[in-house]
Amino acid sequence: MRPRARAWSLCPGLSCLGLSCPPSRPNPGWPTPIHQMATSRHRCVLEDFTRCSDSLLWKLMMSFYDRKGVESWSQGIVPHFITCNAFIGREISRPRPCKLRLVILGAYAKVLLGFLHDCASSNACLPLTVSESLYIVELGAGSGKFSFFILKAVKELAELLNFPAEKIVYVMTDFTWNNLKFWNDHECFRHQFDCGQLDVAIFDAVRDESMKLYHSNVTISRNSLKNPICIVANYLFDTLCHDIFQIEAGKLKEGLISVGSRSERELDALDPEIIKRFDNHFKYRVIEDDYYSESEVEDAHHLQRVLQWYRDFFGASPDGASILFPIGALRALRRLTSFSGGRALVLSGDKGNNNHEQFRGLADPHVAVHGSFSVMVNYHAIGLYCTSRSGFVLHDPQEEASLKVSALVFTGREEAHSSKRHGLSAWIGSEVERLSAVVPLVLLWARGSCLAV
Repeated sequence: MRPRARAWSLCPGLSCLGLSCPPSRPNPGWPTPIHQMATSRHRCVLEDFTRCSDSLLWKLMMSFYDRKGVESWSQGIVPHFITCNAFIGREISRPRPCKLRLVILGAYAKVLLGFLHDCASSNACLPLTVSESLYIVELGAGSGKFSFFILKAVKELAELLNFPAEKIVYVMTDFTWNNLKFWNDHECFRHQFDCGQLDVAIFDAVRDESMKLYHSNVTISRNSLKNPICIVANYLFDTLCHDIFQIEAGKLKEGLISVGSRSERELDALDPEIIKRFDNHFKYRVIEDDYYSESEVEDAHHLQRVLQWYRDFFGASPDGASILFPIGALRALRRLTSFSGGRALVLSGDKGNNNHEQFRGLADPHVAVHGSFSVMVNYHAIGLYCTSRSGFVLHDPQEEASLKVSALVFTGREEAHSSKRHGLSAWIGSEVERLSAVVPLVLLWARGSCLAV
């Protein structure tokens, strides 16, 4: 039986532990509120044209979740049911009718089980150390409902694991103390906290270089984990910072954004209510493929390869292409995989695209407003990035599905492959089908062993 709805409501009087800001004042280090901003024909210009990933958009996003806390989900402001229902946990061990979204969600625990099974084999490419903890990290755990169901699934499947169940630690993360306080006080998690199966951490996936676990006092940092890390990211990548690109007449262009409001004045530049009044403008300028050579030093080569692939693939197209580039998600994957020497399984479900053909045509990006806001996740680019790092990706191929789910495996072998084998010439045109597999997770579930590493 599902937990009663009232068990997930935000307790009255909950307050943060010092990181959230009062409605009239932004967090330290964010733009200082200004009492009158530039206006033009009933448009308040909050910020002049700038690189999208550096823009005010994402500060407004963080302000929304920081101020709303768990109410973002308990009051139904942000959609979340599709990744937070009982099919993820309670119904996990029985086959269900093939309704794609429910089957995919139920497959999460099965994919984790298959990954551990493959890693425990004698000839595994990603071997496990049974004396060390294996961490499953959920990014942006939000209301905690997904965590609740997946923890029940792990308990039910414990006898099938090829790894000591007591060594599996599930970590719920978010960037705001509002949510951590809510999880810590929730009675449904008390037993898991007490037995050490569950921990929590404040973690900004885009910026933080380490993660300190609240209950065990363990700090996870670069190369500190002996086992591969498992990462779950549902409805998260669409809220992390993005960059904008277009390919027109063979040229790669950067999209700049000017964040604005339909009001004549805004008293607080970080008031989440501004999201409802967005009036954003865009412009484009030609750039080179080495766009990230200074800002993303560790990943500059991989990001250049991905951008060059798009330029080469769409360069001759008369329609051009418009590409949202999930740089925030890629930064998060770089940081998280560094904790385990580049070895990781990533399961992510979000609204987005994994078919590059959907990028044809020149258009400004669509920003969907739903209390907060979100954009479409470019899982195709994430897959190319993973492949450039000598990993592999499995995308769900259902074009009509509102939820796209991808599984990525990072092998930790990117340094072992020569530049000749993975040179830029291998990323041209038709090579995309070899580089990014499109395989239904439903079929992987049916095969029993979900990931053959």
